[in-house]
Amino acid sequence: MDFKWLKNRRVILTAGVITASVGAFALIMLLSSGKPPTEKIERARKAISEAVKEEAEIYSRENFEVAQKWWRESMDEWRENNERSVLLRRYDKVEEYAQNAIDEAEKAREAAIIKKKELKRAIEGKLETLKKSVQYIQLVTGKLPINHNIRNRATPFILKLNEAEQAFNRNNLIDASKILDSISSGIEKLEGVTSSLLEDYFRSYPQWIKEDREMRELSSVKGIGVTLVVDKFSRKCILYKSGKKFREFDVELGVNWLGDKVQRGDKATPEGRYTITAKKSGRSTIYYKALLINFPNKQDIKRFNDLKAKGRVPKNAHIGGLIEIHGGGGKGIDWTDGCVALDNRDMDYLYSVCSVGTHIAIVGSLSPLQDILK
Repeated sequence: MDFKWLKNRRVILTAGVITASVGAFALIMLLSSGKPPTEKIERARKAISEAVKEEAEIYSRENFEVAQKWWRESMDEWRENNERSVLLRRYDKVEEYAQNAIDEAEKAREAAIIKKKELKRAIEGKLETLKKSVQYIQLVTGKLPINHNIRNRATPFILKLNEAEQAFNRNNLIDASKILDSISSGIEKLEGVTSSLLEDYFRSYPQWIKEDREMRELSSVKGIGVTLVVDKFSRKCILYKSGKKFREFDVELGVNWLGDKVQRGDKATPEGRYTITAKKSGRSTIYYKALLINFPNKQDIKRFNDLKAKGRVPKNAHIGGLIEIHGGGGKGIDWTDGCVALDNRDMDYLYSVCSVGTHIAIVGSLSPLQDILK
């Protein structure tokens, strides 16, 4: 009897030990499983959010994608652990992946800030350069014939440059950069064409100055009276008397005045030395009053024939004529077919002081190119 009691007591004691051991093991497992690293996860979320604010997905894509990858793995690991029994949950990987996401997100954010600053500086520099080029082109086209193809070719570039500047002001650096890249070479080429056009044209500048000097000197010769010089670039007609500039008038020219007249119908105002061959008024002219000049002269005819021989004008082209200094001007634009127009009041005066035989020089410019471009 005493032996049986002792045996039962031993069984109970063993069961108690087992139960206590299991409980202790469960407690150890529960304590070792720890709490979810919610603070670290929140830091990772905020780090990625800050990277997004700095547009890291655009400016530091590689780092940002790695940060997102670690974030997804952290979230996946967290979900998997939450589906397990409390005793089997382990969050060390969740915390590790979240920390990796934080590190990469911060790298992405810092890299994006640097790259945006660099891109902003680059865009500012390119905008400044291209705006100067466009300003030069606009300055020149403002002085060229209204229908000149450079003016037409410049318009799309000017619109695109304004679009790029607006995108830059909105902090849309990528679009601004793309637009500038698309127009940079076109603007540079057009600037080069514009510069070459003027440089080629102004090669005749010494000849223009020579002809102006001859007209001024000729006006002081006894019996000559007055001489005229038409400065096409400044849109002025200068009246010389006794070797000095006596008066100056605003003029309007042919629609296509830049350069010398080539053939009939080109709407260009000729250049060279001429004389008045007839004075017209009343029914003899449709332009109030007019002074007909001897275009084409011998030099014009020779040049025209040379151009035709070289194939630079059609074989059936004609040189043209009937170039006048006439009234009906004052419109504020170049509009004639090649003549020089003054308003009627100025034409009255010019008509009164000029006569058949009065000498005239029509030149490109009396100002050097560098002064015009100022």
